[in-house]
Amino acid sequence: MFSKRFDQRVYLALATVVGSVVLGLALGVFSLWPSRVESGYTPSQPIPFSHELHAGTLAIDCQYCHSNASKGAHATVPALSTCMNCHSKVQTKTPAGDLKPGLATLLQHWERGEPVLWTKVNDVADFVYFEHSRHVNSGLRCQECHGPVEQMTHLRREHALKMAFCIDCHSQAPEAEAPAAAPTADTVPQPASGTRAPTTCTTCHR
Repeated sequence: MFSKRFDQRVYLALATVVGSVVLGLALGVFSLWPSRVESGYTPSQPIPFSHELHAGTLAIDCQYCHSNASKGAHATVPALSTCMNCHSKVQTKTPAGDLKPGLATLLQHWERGEPVLWTKVNDVADFVYFEHSRHVNSGLRCQECHGPVEQMTHLRREHALKMAFCIDCHSQAPEAEAPAAAPTADTVPQPASGTRAPTTCTTCHR
């Protein structure tokens, strides 16, 4: 009834519509996926670990558990042995005399030799290079990127760790420094720096 050319156009139109719907759905799911939420992302964890208790009330330094933060690119989550340094002795119980649920789960993992599979809360895109040690050793406090973790019963993503967030920090004027010593004949002139850290593309994208 219709020409072959007409049929081809109909098929092309249908394919375009279907492709657009599929692409739109994929982009929607990608952008709304919980781990891509800019801030407030608070996934459930296998153990209800409270940063408020450990980093706040007990004032345990962040790097006691995240011991690689000043040594390498990744802060790393603690091994079970780190938890057991304290919890082999500190084993709080409920009023009924049972181990608190989270602690009981921790001990079960320890006895079975199975790691706790925590859900990552803070993350940057795969095409971003970020090294914790460079920032930690420059004096940046963990809270500047991760928020007041010492107040968080359930760890949440405080800031969107996206380019605008990084650039805002890197562009800040450096804090006032003590007056430099008087120049001498051997003094090598240094270029003035108006930024706190580099903002060139290759700083983060390598």
